[in-house]
Amino acid sequence: MITTLGTLDQRLQQKAVETSLRKFDKKYLILSGKGGVGKTTVAVNLAWLKAKEGHKVGLLDIDLHGPDLAHAMYLEDRRLSVDENGRLIPAQAAENLWVMTVQHLLGRRQEAVMWRGPRKIRAIIQFISETAWPELDYLFIDSPPGTGDETLTVLRNIPDVKALVVSTGQSMSISDVAKALDCLKTCQTETFGLVENLSSLICPECGGKTPLYGLGGCQKLASEAGISYLTDLPMDPAASLLADQKKTPLVEAAPDSPLTLKLIELAAKL
Repeated sequence: MITTLGTLDQRLQQKAVETSLRKFDKKYLILSGKGGVGKTTVAVNLAWLKAKEGHKVGLLDIDLHGPDLAHAMYLEDRRLSVDENGRLIPAQAAENLWVMTVQHLLGRRQEAVMWRGPRKIRAIIQFISETAWPELDYLFIDSPPGTGDETLTVLRNIPDVKALVVSTGQSMSISDVAKALDCLKTCQTETFGLVENLSSLICPECGGKTPLYGLGGCQKLASEAGISYLTDLPMDPAASLLADQKKTPLVEAAPDSPLTLKLIELAAKL
């Protein structure tokens, strides 16, 4: 299924990673301390917007146990191949947009990935260094929740990556995200800012907004951590349904929705 870098010594691995990283300009790790807060949705739509602007964009899924990028990009039936040099060829989702996810290397959609730390670390390093990425203006990395092997592998191997942290206003999410922020501080990783997702529900009938969680929690967390509070993103059921119907990211399916307009504002800050 996936070859490993076990035959290479660490110096060769590091050299391969450094060579690949020179092909990427801006690098963003989309992370959170908690699952289900919308990291993948944020990553996919920001990548799509930047690609539409004419930038060359890569999307890397390092959530090996619950990869969602293939589903979110409506690419579940794709399978990856290798080039003449044995490098993985990422799936091209649109003009200027390439996707790498472990899902495209599995034999079937429901196949579970049951790997421990060393295997996961090797796979992520391989996704960075043994993939035939083009020269990229942006690389967005979609991570699993928490601060485990996958996230730490990126933080240790991509020293100039910037963290874009996603939370909801739910107190449990804020508590978990505070731990993720502590990890970033310990690893001396630059935190670009905090995004509050699912801040309110937009009524499909009248367009009114109803707060879903308590107000002000994410702003307070950002202030206490000394990072930027970037924006709040509402939950827009009508736009999400339209995206599923059209099988395209939300910002493309519903360009005038309140959520899309907020995402456009966020993308402009990157």
